Amino acid sequence: MAGRESPLFIRYDLLTFTCCVLPTKRDLLPHRKNYPSRVVMTATELIHLSYDGNFQLETDAKVILCKVIQSNQDEPLPSDVNDTTTLRVELQLDRTSMHPQGGGQPTDLGVIKSNIENDGAYTANIDKVTIDRASGIATHSGSVALSSSSDNNVATNELFPPNSSVKVTVDSANRQVLSECHTAGHVVDAAMARCDKLLPPTKGYHFLDGPYVEYKGSIDIKDREEFLSRLKEAYQQLINEDIHTQIQTLPVDEAEELCNRLAQNFNMKDFTSPSEEENPSVRVVTVAGWNCPCGGTHVKSTGVLKERGWGVKGLRCKKGVVRVRYGPSEKE
Repeated sequence: MAGRESPLFIRYDLLTFTCCVLPTKRDLLPHRKNYPSRVVMTATELIHLSYDGNFQLETDAKVILCKVIQSNQDEPLPSDVNDTTTLRVELQLDRTSMHPQGGGQPTDLGVIKSNIENDGAYTANIDKVTIDRASGIATHSGSVALSSSSDNNVATNELFPPNSSVKVTVDSANRQVLSECHTAGHVVDAAMARCDKLLPPTKGYHFLDGPYVEYKGSIDIKDREEFLSRLKEAYQQLINEDIHTQIQTLPVDEAEELCNRLAQNFNMKDFTSPSEEENPSVRVVTVAGWNCPCGGTHVKSTGVLKERGWGVKGLRCKKGVVRVRYGPSEKE
């Protein structure tokens, strides 16, 4: 359901800028130095944007910046009953295999581990990844457990030093179900088209707590029950046909021709990166034969949706908006 998604995913890799980072007490742990005052920041390379990268759950990366977040800089860092200190950190890397939250899809979960073969290695458990739309920089937020009292003296830049190597690993089970949910939303688009209902898409909510897609338009009240029955049938047909997913990055004019060949559903300017003014491009995902600009992650084919029993759940029409609810079978 990429027509409702923001352009934040689309190729920020060419954008570079410099910013000034000023150290504060919040950024420091006791008795050690913090970062240098000037750090060169570059847009994060998002591995998942390519077809192969969409299925890549690990990648090696370099640390650009690591910042410790402390709720109260005047209080000691909290420790649990096992004398383990937990630090909240924010990490910026040169590249990542994690999908940042946005475009209707939740954040990936996972871990970032420093590539140090000794006791100085640290692991950050990442619970949210966000991206700044203007700069293209992804921020990985999570926690690091320090298990000994000696660790309390470690400085921010010694946890994950700038330019040090780390391994980024995506939580595979979470990625799988989120990719299924996003692909399942795109299948709604294809099913609508198969039912000859080409309504302009306006929103996609691909979260597991009640996913849906919305379109501008209406369906006559006397036709809704029959249309919902046809839509459910078309949806299951597309799953049974096991249609393979395609992901490609195209020039704007080619993306325009491909995605709007049946109806003017997408404005391609909304899906280009500010860093590509001369030769802008758009990431196009094709699910169940339906093409649209999209920055999310997906499964390899519609047949993958069989196992959890994804399907259309309901239909609501209100104030010129048609909302189609979808989801896995109730046993999930």
